[in-house]
Amino acid sequence: MERIIGGKDILSIHTWVDAAYAVHENMRSQTGGCLSFGRGMVHTKSSKQKLNTKSSTEAELVGLSDYVPYTLWINNFLAA
Repeated sequence: MERIIGGKDILSIHTWVDAAYAVHENMRSQTGGCLSFGRGMVHTKSSKQKLNTKSSTEAELVGLSDYVPYTLWINNFLAA
């Protein structure tokens, strides 16, 4: 299988994160996220959140908190 990635600027990283509130039997939410430079995905992840949240807004914030470290890591890796 071939993966095609690209972009105008290697330090221009696009990140998308979303959460689905209370979809598991124990009322935990699901988080999904992906990273791109503009063409193709460099990194994707979907996982169950490790704590229960009170609202869909809180689930979105927890999802963002779970996925943003990947963006920071790849940014620091490319800068080095």
